[in-house]
Amino acid sequence: MTQADRVHSTPPTNTSSRRKFLAQAAAAVAGGAAIRAALTLGEANASERVQDPILAAIEAHRTARAALVAAVDWHSALERELPKDKRRSFVTVWDQTIVETDDPRWIDCEFTVIRCHSAETEAACTLISILPTTMAGVAALLRYTVDADTDGEGWPRGLQSDDGKSRDWQHFLIANLAEIIPALSNECA
Repeated sequence: MTQADRVHSTPPTNTSSRRKFLAQAAAAVAGGAAIRAALTLGEANASERVQDPILAAIEAHRTARAALVAAVDWHSALERELPKDKRRSFVTVWDQTIVETDDPRWIDCEFTVIRCHSAETEAACTLISILPTTMAGVAALLRYTVDADTDGEGWPRGLQSDDGKSRDWQHFLIANLAEIIPALSNECA
């Protein structure tokens, strides 16, 4: 199984990038109905669907992404509400600058956005590292990854692979599915 280890992922750093991210995250949440429909494809036994670990990973990622969307919404609202001289602090995965005269809500929001971004990235790494155990799980994973990534920017980049190379999330998804689909196909035959 190919594992993804988080090296770093750049969170959205400007308002237009954050809004772009929000739009794709909203599409991911809206894709929930499509995932539930995919779960019924080719799967007769409901207990198998519940036991597939990929379903919990999909839900964990959906929850982490929803928290990130809420944090970015809050950040955008504060950008509109607070004067620029009260929101000069910034926090990234590499650095932080805290301006003591900033509004405390702004400072808290900066930390919340980066914390939620990190949690979403971790959930994405887990999602693409777990092997589905049913064809319905494969279908749900594929549907979710498409629905959650509306513009090619919604998933982690620069993940460390087992061979030490930096790769995007698709590499891990494809490698893991290529490993398990033949066995699952034989079970369905």
